[in-house]
Amino acid sequence: MKVEGLWGKELDDYNQGEFDLETIETIQKELKIDLPDSYIQLMKKRNGFYLKKKYYPTDIPNSWATNSVHVDFLYGIGENPGILDTIYLRKEWGIRSKKLLIISADAPMFICLDYRRRKHPAVVFIDVEQNQEIQLAKNFEEFIKGLVDHIEEEELNLYDSELSEQEIKDYYAKIDEVIQKGKPGEIDRVFTKILSTNNELIRYMVEKMRQHEKPKVHFYLLLFLSCCAEGENKGIIEDNYLLEVLDEFAQSKNRDVRDFSLYSLKELHKSR
Repeated sequence: MKVEGLWGKELDDYNQGEFDLETIETIQKELKIDLPDSYIQLMKKRNGFYLKKKYYPTDIPNSWATNSVHVDFLYGIGENPGILDTIYLRKEWGIRSKKLLIISADAPMFICLDYRRRKHPAVVFIDVEQNQEIQLAKNFEEFIKGLVDHIEEEELNLYDSELSEQEIKDYYAKIDEVIQKGKPGEIDRVFTKILSTNNELIRYMVEKMRQHEKPKVHFYLLLFLSCCAEGENKGIIEDNYLLEVLDEFAQSKNRDVRDFSLYSLKELHKSR
């Protein structure tokens, strides 16, 4: 397996140091799986590390991007941080199957070795909040070979796409539900999906996020509004409304929201 360019020169926080056969046997017994030989051989060279090649291509859109997933690091043979963290991460995030071994985590998104269907595991991407699962590679070696250091995200022009009446009703219901019950991160992920629907749904959710009590939700909304202020509005939000919301957020008690709003106001005035 070629590993050139996978990691930097210096050891980092994910490095677990050297291990012996006894350590592998103990961990495999605790996890109740057999680690792939390709994984073990890689960890013998460096046992856990930040990746320099951080992207894996996929043709399935997800909460990270339209054509890739992000993989920041690989867990080594050990714990805190290491593959033994799988045990508490599965419990914390409601991942029920004990045949999923987490090898990288950016909760609620995880890269796992999947032993559910066979002894030799595939590599899968799981987004717990979106209830999405994508098979990335048939095995660990294929996964490592497929990692790249850069990938351009494909832009999808999905504004004002055709939706059935039932789909529109379902989206409105989803917006209302996540606004009432969701955490800021969940609201942001639903908003990302709504941005690929139509202008009426987008405007509806923008107003709902505007009225939300948590500054974090306002900050997520500003990520979109700042693009509008910089001239990427595409007719979605009227300038007068945009100005009204930014003026309102500029009075926020939250410093991040206030500063971001003031920046966006300056950009809006430049683009006029």
